[in-house]
Amino acid sequence: MPRWVVNNLGLKLLSLFLAALLWAVVLGEQKIEVTVNVPLHVEVPQKLFLVNDPADTLEVRLRGPKTLVTSVTPREIALSELAVKLVEGENTIPIREESIRVPRGIEVVDANPRRVRVVLERAVEREVEVNPRVEGRPADGYAVRQVTANPPRVRMVGPASELARITRVRTLPISLTGHTASFSTRALLEPVGRQVRVEDNVTIVVQVEIEEKKS
Repeated sequence: MPRWVVNNLGLKLLSLFLAALLWAVVLGEQKIEVTVNVPLHVEVPQKLFLVNDPADTLEVRLRGPKTLVTSVTPREIALSELAVKLVEGENTIPIREESIRVPRGIEVVDANPRRVRVVLERAVEREVEVNPRVEGRPADGYAVRQVTANPPRVRMVGPASELARITRVRTLPISLTGHTASFSTRALLEPVGRQVRVEDNVTIVVQVEIEEKKS
């Protein structure tokens, strides 16, 4: 027998006995039920967009010895990989007790919701017109001749239903107040949809041409 095994053998045996005794005391405690909120994350496949708002937390009711269940944290509860292949359209993900992993000595009594509804749409691309938005007036005696955006169109990506209703995208307001000469400025685009984005991180430059009014 290795020497390290027999060194302080009495203390080691005592430690094992105390640990076993403590575990027996815990298991012998009155069993209670508690509810723990666990984050619920849905992994969306590439080229698809999540277009509804599924539950983002799972209420898990646990049962076990008071000492164990009152100290358990959401990080100690894990949901096994959901055996559902998500596709375009409406998906229903069942939540089963056996797919929820919890610490030893604790059992899962119930979970809510029992099903998670996930609606996915395919990603589409389209070009839309950039519409510069200006506000205010030039100085007295001056007028705006023309306002243009460069590039005049941008490529946007998003869910089919959101992108279908977008025909143009406006810039944030550009002030003309007090100007007496033509100028150009960079402009940000207004948000046009919750999940619609501009591709290629393009920079929009707005050119404002101002001329003196003819008497």
